[in-house]
Order: sequence, then structure tokens, then C-alpha cells
Amino acid sequence: MGTIILVIVTILLSAFFSGVEIAYLSANKLSIEVFKNKDAKKGKIITELYNDPKSFLSTLLVGNNIALVMFTILMTSLTQPVLTAILPFNIAVIGLINTFILTIIIILLGEYLPKTLFRIYANELIFKLAYPINFFKFILVAPAWILTTVSKGFIKLFYPNAEVESESVITKQDFEHYIATNVNEEKDIDKEILTNALNLNLIKVRDCMIPRNEIVFVDKNDDMGEIKKAFLESKHSRLVVTDGDIENVVGYVHHQLLLKNPSSIKKSIMEMDYVPEVMNVQDLMYKFIRTGTNIAVVVDEYGSTAGMITLEDILEEIFGEIEDEHDDEAFEESKISDNEYIFSGRLEMGYINTTFPEICLPEGEYVTISGYIVMTHGSIPEQGEIIKLDNFEFEIISVSDTKIETVKVTKLNHEEKP
Repeated sequence: MGTIILVIVTILLSAFFSGVEIAYLSANKLSIEVFKNKDAKKGKIITELYNDPKSFLSTLLVGNNIALVMFTILMTSLTQPVLTAILPFNIAVIGLINTFILTIIIILLGEYLPKTLFRIYANELIFKLAYPINFFKFILVAPAWILTTVSKGFIKLFYPNAEVESESVITKQDFEHYIATNVNEEKDIDKEILTNALNLNLIKVRDCMIPRNEIVFVDKNDDMGEIKKAFLESKHSRLVVTDGDIENVVGYVHHQLLLKNPSSIKKSIMEMDYVPEVMNVQDLMYKFIRTGTNIAVVVDEYGSTAGMITLEDILEEIFGEIEDEHDDEAFEESKISDNEYIFSGRLEMGYINTTFPEICLPEGEYVTISGYIVMTHGSIPEQGEIIKLDNFEFEIISVSDTKIETVKVTKLNHEEKP
């Protein structure tokens, strides 16, 4: 009876060491950091384990080997006599059969099942089993140290220049795994924000900049009356300043300059950096933080002004639309019949196609529907003008000097296409 109990204990120990090993290697580092903050004592144990992975893995290896050797000896003492009594084979064949049986038991109960279970619940189990893990680490530290020392000796003997470094760095993949497995549907907004932050390096400046034709700017030689009027009409806190036209941006001015009642804006112009439209917004955000700035001019491949971008535009890619007291009302977007729509000219083509998938507007280098019409038509159309492009009819409802404000879109049948 005592032998049977020892057999069960040794196979369970083998399963424990195998499972802990796979849990240790599979656990998400960010999840572990979260768990560590919930229990200081267990957190300290887990920190020590991850600070010295080579030593800990050696401990698990030693423990597993000891358990397997003991299991094999004890199990053989039970099965060998039984097999000899019931099978008409010589001792060699009996030994092979016994080995096969033990191998199946070890693979199934000592390796496959525990590793599968511990891999699935790696984050939870590595933390919940912190105390027993620490106990076995303590009693096996001496043989593990001997094994590690001997192994290092052999490595240096055959590979003198070999150096094995172990890192415990939380990577982007760790964050992605943590988000996918730990943020539930009830916290979709948190999941979206974290995902947006991780994917920030995939977004180009041109994808979130204010297009050139929507930049509100003043000339450095404008009188203060025109400057004040531009601030009041635009409701912006900053205005771009040019020297002649939008191709020559010299900087920007802040509305606080009006409090000083200056005679001109020339001495109050602040510099703006130039950034390429293909730059990713994560790099630009780091640049803004590093330099203490929050606005830049965007240029295309030819060096022409393509638009402008602010830190707020980048943050909106992470958190969504950031509203303030100066934000305009939501852009108009409405479906008035099966094939007729009314859109604000500032709506992006990608947004329209996503919100109204049946319309299928052509996408290209332009960003907004206003940009598409102006670029394809070749000029800013007049109010009331009807333009037919591709398979669509555009009726200009309202227009300013620089852009289309509102447009009615009619999707034509193929036979109506000009």
C-alpha cells in the first residue's frame, strides 16, 4: 500500500514540475505584473523566479528527473512481478513491455496532460502555486546549483565565447496577448484604447492630419483686425501664419497674443516643425513630447504643404474624438433615399464607405469627399453646380472659398453613367 501511495506522489510531482515549467515559459509578463500588485508576498516570489530564469528552470529539471526516477523504480517493483506471472515471455520481453507501459503513463500523466492544463491557465497557476513552487525551489537549490555549474563548465569547455543572456522584458506581443485574453467585452472601450495605442506606429501622419484646404491661416503682414476676425470666425486657439501663401508657412500664433494688443503679429510668431506625411504618428508623438511642441506642418514628397497636425489629432487616434467647447457640431451625414445621400465635405471617404457600405465611393490619395471632388473636377465648384464623376452625381449644396461644405451624392445606375 505504501508503495502505491509513493507511486502516485511521484507521478504527481513529475506532473507538477512539468506543468510549472510550461506555465513559467508561457505566462504573459504583463499579466504577471498585474497579479504581483495584488499580493505582495507572492509577487516577491514570482519576481525572484523571473529575475533568475536559468536557476529556476534548472531546479524544475532536477525536481522532475528525481520524481521520474523514483516513479520508474517504484512502478517497476509493482508491475514487473505481475507481468512475469501473467505473461509467458522471458525477462527481456517482460522488461520491454514494462518500459512501454511506464512510458505511456509518464507521457500522458507526467507530461501531456499537465502541460496542456498549465499552458491554458499559465497566468493564474504560476501565481496561485507560488508558495509550493518556492518550497521546492528551496529544497532543490543545492542540486540545481551543482547541475548549473557543471553545465556552464561543459559549455565553456566546448564553446569558450558563448554567452547566454536572459531577458525579462515586456514586449508589444505581451501587451497584445494581455489585451486579447484579459479585457472582456464589458470593457470594449478600454480594449479599443489599448489596441489603438499599440497600433499607433502603423498610422501615417497623412491619415490623421488636417488637410491643406482646411487649414485656417493668416499672413504675417495682415493687420490685427483681420487676425482677430480669423480667430473669432474659426474659434481656434492657434492660427497658422504664412508669408504670401500656404506654401510658405513661417509658424503659428496663439490667441493669447491678442491680450497684449500688439500692433502686428510678427514678433509673436512661434516656429513650427516640418514633418513628412509618411512619418508614423508614434514617432511624431515622441518628437512632440521630446521637444515640448504640439503642432507641425505636414509636407508631401515634393516639399509642398499637405496639411498640419497637432498632438490632439494624434491623441484622438488613441482615445477617439476629443471634444472641447470650440468643436463644431457633428458633420452632416444622412441617407435620404435608396441612392441619395447628403454629406459634409469634411467627411473622410473611408468613413463614408464604412458607414454606408452600399455607396462604394472611390478611395485614393485624397482624404475627404471634398478633396475627391476638387481633385477629380480640377477646381472648387460653385454652389448649385452638378458634377458627374465615375458612377456618381454630386450636387454642391454649399461651398466656401477653399472647400465644399455640403454635397448631395446620388449613386447612378450603370445605364445613367455619362
